[in-house]
Amino acid sequence: MKKILFFILIFSGFFGFYGIALSQKSPSIAKNLEVTDPESKIGDIISKTDQGIFRSSVSYDRDIVGIVGESPLLVFGKPTTTTLPVIYLGEALVKVSNKNGEIKKRDFITSSEKPGIGQKATQSGIVIGKALEDFNQEEGLIKAEINIQYADIGPSKVSLLNIFTNIIGQLGTGENLPETLRYILAILLAAGSFFIGFFAFVTALQKGVEATGRNPLAKNSIRFAMILNLSGIIILTLAGLGLAFFVIIY
Repeated sequence: MKKILFFILIFSGFFGFYGIALSQKSPSIAKNLEVTDPESKIGDIISKTDQGIFRSSVSYDRDIVGIVGESPLLVFGKPTTTTLPVIYLGEALVKVSNKNGEIKKRDFITSSEKPGIGQKATQSGIVIGKALEDFNQEEGLIKAEINIQYADIGPSKVSLLNIFTNIIGQLGTGENLPETLRYILAILLAAGSFFIGFFAFVTALQKGVEATGRNPLAKNSIRFAMILNLSGIIILTLAGLGLAFFVIIY
């Protein structure tokens, strides 16, 4: 009975640690960028143009670079008198309007024809992320989870075919190719690290149980070896997930 409880505790602790690590929200990550538009303020959606970086003024703008942030957690690049912190991943306040309908929590938000102002996305296209709260005013600020991407908005939002189609669509845009490949690499690293760690954990647990059954007198040594083995698996798996995160932010 004690042996069973011991393995249950190890198993629960391992996946509990995984759950805590994977449930944390992404921090607000930004870059200090030279913003040409002097009217850009906190919450504005901004895009890259031939003349520089200006407030977005095209619906579903393919050149969105982020949101002018107030106090992002991580900021890359040296600040100057002409730079602004532009959030491209994580939570941020975004200027929106109800021009395209009432915004509900988890609705996709995209750019609009009004400079810097977002709106509810009602068709497939480039979005800045998802709303974190409801909004039904003429204009104002709303909390949103920023993740600039192509969103397929339709009856069947999630399917392997749609995901594949979206990736191909992103690869077809030359300027988005490096960004898309980076996200694909990060996904492969994260998924590979998790599944390798999971199967290594199951294998180690099974072998430990078998070894303890064959040699009960050495159960303490076997348990110690299992703990070391599982610690190594956790460290390697977290290293893989950390590398995936590093690939995304850089």
